[in-house]
Amino acid sequence: MGAVAVRKLLCILLSVCLLLPASGLISAAGEAPAAYAEEGFDNPYPLVVVRGMDFTDGLRYHAGKEDERVVNVMSNLSAKGVLTALGRAAAAFVTRGEDGAVDEIITFAASLFEGYACDENGDSLDPEISSVYYEGNASGCRKAWENAASQEEALVRSAVDRYGVENVYFFNYDWRLDTFENAAKLSEMIGTALEDHGTDKVDLVCCSMGGILTLTYLNYYGSEHIDSLVSDSATMYGTDVTTDLLLGKVYFDTDAVLRFLQMKFPQIGGLAKFLYKTKILERVCGFLNRFAEKYKDKIYAGVLTPVFGSMPAIWELVQYDSYEDCKAYIFGDSNAYAGLRAKTDRVQNEVCARLREILDTAMENGMKFGVLTAYNTPNAPAYEHAALQGDGTLETRMMSFGALVSEVGGALSDGELAVGEKKYVSADKCINASTALYRDMTWFVKDTSHVGCVYHSDYTYLIFSILETESQPTVETWEKYPQFMQAGEGESLSPLTDAPGKWDK
Repeated sequence: MGAVAVRKLLCILLSVCLLLPASGLISAAGEAPAAYAEEGFDNPYPLVVVRGMDFTDGLRYHAGKEDERVVNVMSNLSAKGVLTALGRAAAAFVTRGEDGAVDEIITFAASLFEGYACDENGDSLDPEISSVYYEGNASGCRKAWENAASQEEALVRSAVDRYGVENVYFFNYDWRLDTFENAAKLSEMIGTALEDHGTDKVDLVCCSMGGILTLTYLNYYGSEHIDSLVSDSATMYGTDVTTDLLLGKVYFDTDAVLRFLQMKFPQIGGLAKFLYKTKILERVCGFLNRFAEKYKDKIYAGVLTPVFGSMPAIWELVQYDSYEDCKAYIFGDSNAYAGLRAKTDRVQNEVCARLREILDTAMENGMKFGVLTAYNTPNAPAYEHAALQGDGTLETRMMSFGALVSEVGGALSDGELAVGEKKYVSADKCINASTALYRDMTWFVKDTSHVGCVYHSDYTYLIFSILETESQPTVETWEKYPQFMQAGEGESLSPLTDAPGKWDK
């Protein structure tokens, strides 16, 4: 059953890849930089933090009630369940051969993610599943952030220390559903913050999937009430992982698999290198690619389409230029999911297609803007673009609005390095920001995590610095925060050097 176990892993890995925009790497908390350690900073505007997709703790059965419980993959996964699934796969293998075993594995994989599925209109398939919405300021959701060490919650915690709990708002939402509905709720929270404080503006930080949500808000509600906006590892520009997988571009790259194994399982780093050098890993990846091609239709029909393809959120992360092709690949000539497609058509055609216009208009009207992105952390190696620079969850070129990037562990070609001006090229020759839409206001941090907001870290205080400037900041505004930085312990930041990356072969 060794081969069947590998196939089970493949089915689950392909599914997890579509959830990766929600996940982040947890880092240890650091101390606040001395220059920014003050608390009670008198910022003139309240801050709204728009979180990303949270598939570990974001969805609940009976949200807000006494019997509330979390909906996530791990809550459906148990040793007993795995053994039962393997037993069924083994029995099916004996009676129906490999196809039967694969069918059982796909059924099990789908059951792990069943709580996320939506109906043909893109609404929750189970009406008892939703998210917790935090009304009012952060005092009403203290349990969510008061002990947080990283991610959006740690940003909220750091902001509470700096601005006071009454001046910070945390926007949580059912990330699976229609972005227009969530944008309307965001507008309500912004209205509450304005009314609470008697101001005409707020500051916004959008994290991960909060990017497309915030872009939708700007398109339909305008930027009149936004003083500063920070895009932190955000998805306004789309993602490769959703686009590739909804185009059927499943692919296991040997180099990407090596780096992923080195990152996730450092205790077997030596073994992984041995397997790589002896070409064994290459043969394993070849097997996985052949298996994926052979059973792709089954995997998509059994897991990816009914679970992930049913969620509006996934389609809103597809790159606009590939959106129609993705629909054709997943749905063909079928009229299935007509209601869902009407919702996502609207987001793609009215928001994603107008990204540059929406943001440029907002900045022309006085909104300050900053983009934070990360690189040099391998993404899950199951799709075509996974080998490119990323932060373990999303791709650097997409989060940065189009920068040229190398593969993790590699460097840009001479031709790529020659594009634009040298000042936009990183010292390690992995990034050329010349092609990024907002290159002068885009920062790149090497070796930081997705939504790199460790509590009271340099990274977090870079966000505060952008929010607190009176005029549009650029990558030359602060000597401490140049365009290219290296993250250290606790998300400390220093200027990037040309030192080799830790994932070099």
